[in-house]
Parts: sequence; structure tokens; C-alpha cells
Amino acid sequence: MNPSTSTVTAGIDLGGTGTRIIIRGEEGTISTRTVPTVLFSNIEQSQRAGALASHVLELVPPGMTLVSLGIGASGPVDTDAGVITNKDTLECFSFFPLVEALRNHLQVKVSIDNDAVAAVLGEYHFGAGINSRRLLMVTLGTGIGVALLENGRPFRTSNGAHPEAGHIPISGSPAPCYCGLHGCWETLASRSWLQQNLESLLPGIAFEKQDLNFYREMAAQRDEVAALFHRYGNYLGRGLVTLLTLYGPDLTILSGSAAHYYPLFKTGLEQALTRSEAYAVNTLIVPSELGDVAGALGATVIPSLN
Repeated sequence: MNPSTSTVTAGIDLGGTGTRIIIRGEEGTISTRTVPTVLFSNIEQSQRAGALASHVLELVPPGMTLVSLGIGASGPVDTDAGVITNKDTLECFSFFPLVEALRNHLQVKVSIDNDAVAAVLGEYHFGAGINSRRLLMVTLGTGIGVALLENGRPFRTSNGAHPEAGHIPISGSPAPCYCGLHGCWETLASRSWLQQNLESLLPGIAFEKQDLNFYREMAAQRDEVAALFHRYGNYLGRGLVTLLTLYGPDLTILSGSAAHYYPLFKTGLEQALTRSEAYAVNTLIVPSELGDVAGALGATVIPSLN
């Protein structure tokens, strides 16, 4: 390689709805692209890695050299084998050696991790979590993603896996989750729950087309809307207080589309986090600084962890 050649790293946030790609250089983000993940479902499985690699290469500017690719994927993810095993929300990229295939196409180091890990790495290196010694991040989207960093290193289970901490029991609800639990945290505190219940309460109003100010006004006008946000915050807090008790982070970051409504569910969340003084938890909670780009930006860091 010519010593004067500029090098870049790539990151991919591989989600059930969208696939975001970022190319990062020494000065920051150089280029980015988001494509619907469903487009890859329409391609033969053997060609999906090649199609994904093509998108990455198209974003690398002339005269620059790609040196690594990191992927954050909606889990479960086998980081050692480089295989996603998510039949529920990311089936089109699951159950085949995606990392090996991308490595063969790009001829660079390729590493993969859970999308929650990618997002928290983004905040740790570039956003709200800089200088945190023990950083917890909870992503509130279609499901719930959870990741913990200890001095910048992801917390792992004894077998090296990422713990799926969005799937913990928080109530006696009979509603089943695809993980097998009843009363699962993800079922009751993801954005999906909030969206479904708001659209049921406000028929004809599409959740994704409204913003915080709209629901702030609705909550001021209708007690049942305010009560729904309070209930959502309470459900969220029931799972979060468990994580805060077990992990004791110095900072917690909330991200994902439902986090935009934090001012409306904050009181319900705080109620669930309140404990007696001797058992109090650290309730320093802040919103994501990077928003939707945290996962792809953090993914550019994943290869350096291995």
C-alpha cells in the first residue's frame, strides 16, 4: 500500500427495516447510505453478501483504501462464527456465513456484533458516553436492545455471547414473546407496544407521522393519552431497574425511536426506578447524541476490538 494513501473503515447497521452503511476516515464520516433491508430478501442468498459489499465499495471515495468492515446486526449473533441467527426480524441475513463471504468479497478484516453493542460503541467513542467507565445503553425500537461497556469493552456471558437483556420477565402478563417468555420486557416496553396502543387509543392517527409536540398536546388534552405514556414509562422502568441494580452503570443512554418521547414517559419511568435509600440505583439517564447513526458509526470500531 502506498504510504500516502488515505485509509477508511466501514460500518454497517443491519436492521430488519433498514441497512445503514457509513464510511469513516480520520476526520469523521465521509459518506453514508441507507437501503431497505427487504431489497436483499429479493436476492438469492448466495448473492446477498456480494450485493452488500457492492454498496460498501461504492461509498469508498477514489484514492482511498478500505481497511476494515464492522457490522452491527439485530441478534442473536454468533460473533465467533460470523453468523446471524435471527429468524424473527433479520431472516434474510441469517443462517449463513455472512462475515466470511464479505471478507472474501472485500479482502479486508470483517467483524460482527449485536446491533446494541454497535450503538453503545458509537456513543462511547463519538457521542454521549465519552469517558464513561461503565456505560449502559437501552435501545427502544421494534424490540429492546441492551448493551453494557466496561471501560469500552462489551460485557459478555461466560461463553462469549452477547446477553439478550431485552428479554427478561417484568410482569405476569399472559402475552407471549417470540423468545418464549410471558410478560417479557420487550413485549411490554418496546416502541412497538407504545405505537400499537397509541394507534388503538387514537384511531386514524399514524404514529410514525407524529412528533413529540403532537403527543405532548394530546397528553395535555386527554388524560388517557397521558396515562398511556406513564404506563409505558413504568413498564420500561421495571426492566431498567433490574439492569441498574445488577450492573451499576455510571451512565445510562436511551436511544431508538421511542426515546424521542422521554419527556412524556419520564414520570412513569422515575416511579419504577424509585427505591429506598439503601437500595437506590444510579438514575443518571440521558438521550442518545448520535441518534440513528450510532449503530453504523459504532460498527466501524468493532474490528478493533478483536
